[in-house]
Amino acid sequence: MDAWAAYARELAEYQQKLRVYHAQLAVWRARQADMGVHLQSFSAPRTLPLISLVHGQAACSRLLPVQVMYAVNAANLLQTSPYVLGAGHRMIEDSAYDCSSAVSYVLIKAGLLDRTLTSQQLSEFGEPGPGRFITLWVKPGHHVFMTLCGLRLDTSGGSTAQGPRWRTQGRSHDGFIPRHPPGF
Repeated sequence: MDAWAAYARELAEYQQKLRVYHAQLAVWRARQADMGVHLQSFSAPRTLPLISLVHGQAACSRLLPVQVMYAVNAANLLQTSPYVLGAGHRMIEDSAYDCSSAVSYVLIKAGLLDRTLTSQQLSEFGEPGPGRFITLWVKPGHHVFMTLCGLRLDTSGGSTAQGPRWRTQGRSHDGFIPRHPPGF
């Protein structure tokens, strides 16, 4: 007997056993119902988000890659920094940041970048398209923001000169090019 014939025979036997199992299960359920036992249906366990915002700080799951956890923690450190155009490019630890230096800071602290880049340079960073965990949204020469597991870190969307903050409200992606660190 060839391999396909053996496979077909085993599959037919399995399907027959499955039909018998379902018939026995139906009989058992009918008996339970006749005795007045109400079977509780169980829903699937609730899946927790990989990242959530709690009092302005992001909390992430320990199931995430360590680089993503480092990125989230670095972004949390920027939450009180003001926006200053050009800030954060000469020194990574600065008193203020612009859009590209904030994104660079997060990537550097995550071990995914070795120096601060401009939005023009970030348009060539990593790989094209959205990432699994980290996505940079780049409008070369104009603006860049990032999402970490769907939560947006952006210098725009709040009051003037507010600086990098977690943003929960949506924004347009028109004109932005998605990029991501390789593997993330």
